[in-house]
Amino acid sequence: MIDLRAAAAPSPSPSPSLASDEAKNLVDSWISDVETNTLGLIVVTVLLVIAWLVGRALIKGVTKGIERGTPFQDSRTRRALKRARIPVAEPDTVELRLEGERRRQRAQTLRRVLNSALAVVLVAIGITTILTVLGVPVGPMIASAGVVGVALGFGAQSLVKDVLSGVFMLIEDQYGVGDVVDLGAATGAVEEVGLRATRLRSLDGTVWYVPNGEIVRVGNKTRMWSRALVEVRFAYDTDIEAARQAMLDAVQAAREESDQVAANILAEPEVAGVESLEYNAVMLRLLVQVNPATQWDIMREVRLQMRRIFDERDIDLAVPGDAMVMDSKAARVRPALHDGDRAAGDTPPKDDSGRPLPPPNSPDLDE
Repeated sequence: MIDLRAAAAPSPSPSPSLASDEAKNLVDSWISDVETNTLGLIVVTVLLVIAWLVGRALIKGVTKGIERGTPFQDSRTRRALKRARIPVAEPDTVELRLEGERRRQRAQTLRRVLNSALAVVLVAIGITTILTVLGVPVGPMIASAGVVGVALGFGAQSLVKDVLSGVFMLIEDQYGVGDVVDLGAATGAVEEVGLRATRLRSLDGTVWYVPNGEIVRVGNKTRMWSRALVEVRFAYDTDIEAARQAMLDAVQAAREESDQVAANILAEPEVAGVESLEYNAVMLRLLVQVNPATQWDIMREVRLQMRRIFDERDIDLAVPGDAMVMDSKAARVRPALHDGDRAAGDTPPKDDSGRPLPPPNSPDLDE
């Protein structure tokens, strides 16, 4: 006869000692696998280090090639191009120097960005490989990461836009570190160019972080060369030729006063003529081609010399229409006062209603 009570009784639960033994066996098995795969971990680490060194060497070689550029100034290269009937312009030392400086800035920017991207890729590959070697299931993690990436892609469209804009900006070489640019939202010197944002420092020291996707236009004030521009408004009766020569002489005086100004000026100054006729002034414009980012220093020096030369040659500047002019010269004709001669105690005459009458004019003014 079957004992129903024994059949209905629950099965006995595993003892705590048995559970601890199983956990200990799992830990020992995992440690044994890690010890077995130690060689694999060492190999993965060595491969990552080699990939890092090789990647940096390739990036350095590519950016060095960008920095050197095409050696058109080399005589053998120029002869080869001429034999191939390819027109080659004569080398200009100033243009070559400015182009070389621009290539150097671009190469430095690309080198930093590519090194950062290489580091991110190698770290991701290294973490995934190490987890696989350690026996951690990576497949579900990658699948989950893919689902999360799709979800984040819809919410991070601006981030994708910033990255794509940064890539095209670097490819097109719109600006680089050291350039002074106007990005619409901010203006200043470029301190860092990244794939997501550009860091600027304005004249007052403010640091601006501008997302690349928000940049609609770029005004580069120091690309290859810059231009010093000084506009002066003269009075209408000024001799235009004398004023023009004074502006050119101010540039020459600034050159003689400072060797730095003379070294930064790349071409002869130019004053084309009258740029505008205003209701109270005649405007002349001075243009000077200078080294990048030196136009402000040169304009200050030229204005200083202009002030001295204009004063020495009695060249008058225009006076704004709403300005008050104070004449320090004495009047040629002294105005006559319309006061009558009467004693101190006399009372002024009055009309019939008792209101005072104005005093009579002096006899000599009636003549």
